[in-house]
Amino acid sequence: MRVGIFSDQYYPIISGVVTSIKMLKEGLESLGHEVFVFTSFDETKAIELLPENVINIPGRDYPFKNLKDYRYTFTHKRFVKIVKKYNLDIIHLQTEFNIAKLANVVHKKLNIPVVHTMHTLWSDYFKYLSPFFDKHAHKTMESLLRVLFMKSCAKMSEIQIVPTKKVYEQRKTYALGKEIRIVPTGIELDRFYPSSLDENKIEEIRNKLKIDKDKFVFLYIGRTSEEKNIPTLLKAFAKANLKDALFLLVGGGPELDDLKALAANLKIEDKVIFTGLVEWVSIPYYYQLGDVFLNASQSETQGLTYIEALASGLPLLVQKDECIEDVVVDYYNGLYFDGEEELVIKMREIVKAPDTLKTIKANTLKSVENYSKEQFTKNVLNIYNEAIEMYNNKVKKG
Repeated sequence: MRVGIFSDQYYPIISGVVTSIKMLKEGLESLGHEVFVFTSFDETKAIELLPENVINIPGRDYPFKNLKDYRYTFTHKRFVKIVKKYNLDIIHLQTEFNIAKLANVVHKKLNIPVVHTMHTLWSDYFKYLSPFFDKHAHKTMESLLRVLFMKSCAKMSEIQIVPTKKVYEQRKTYALGKEIRIVPTGIELDRFYPSSLDENKIEEIRNKLKIDKDKFVFLYIGRTSEEKNIPTLLKAFAKANLKDALFLLVGGGPELDDLKALAANLKIEDKVIFTGLVEWVSIPYYYQLGDVFLNASQSETQGLTYIEALASGLPLLVQKDECIEDVVVDYYNGLYFDGEEELVIKMREIVKAPDTLKTIKANTLKSVENYSKEQFTKNVLNIYNEAIEMYNNKVKKG
């Protein structure tokens, strides 16, 4: 099968969406299928990266800080010829926005069936894009989202995929179609297992970052963007005032400079380490530098970094949210907190209770066995076959 994945983001950007796409691409290729990723990372010309099969659709940067990692393109019809030569059997749409317009044109012009994955509960992001309009016109913004973006995705798709029950339950809000499947994203678990990693490289990175082994390390890995609520983590860490603890933040994004400034204002810059963007292949090694994984986001739909952390043998300390209830079990493989003040208490608790931490750590690997890349790929491949059959039957009926 020849699969075209259409996405507004791809590697080297680190995000849950990119991780999901990368896992699916590798899983399908391991089964002998051909996968082509259509995205936008350069404004000058169409570029094909081989052997990765990543095709650039020229695009310009958005003039908004919070959309720093995204691009927009015009006149999508002129790119149909680029897509046509790949002779796709199916389109897997992984966005609702810019590249989705290209997917829709290709779908209509070349008669290729579409499967769409909705990764993000976008109404949770309105307050970051425009706090004023979110406060005074939230329902209007939801309506515009449905009319301008979501309905076209549903209309072109034979089947839509959502990663969790939480997203499924909001299907009316996001104007999803009738054919919806819940498929949790898988990851390459053994890539994160401590036994798979070179201890010398772990020590090399530890030394480079000047992290003493006697320090307790709170770790965040992911985009440094507003919806991740990282200021809550920094403020709680400052209030916890733990003498022998460090906070390691791994990742880049639009809020990185602001977070560095906040750490300085909180007078904790000597205890906080910002790595900036890190190569995807090196991420498993950075998980090994932490004692506890932190996250205060309430905009997750599945929390792939949570699963990566658990596969790395790392206990979680994360904001309570219904979307991760299937992943995180309180005091079994991690701890929940609800708000900044409770996070301060839990930070102090976990540092001062090594036996509790050890017990939780022993359960981490067992708790992610169902999130394998192989199972994820198998589930999506079954949906592709179902979608192709549905589309062919619809064409026969006229």
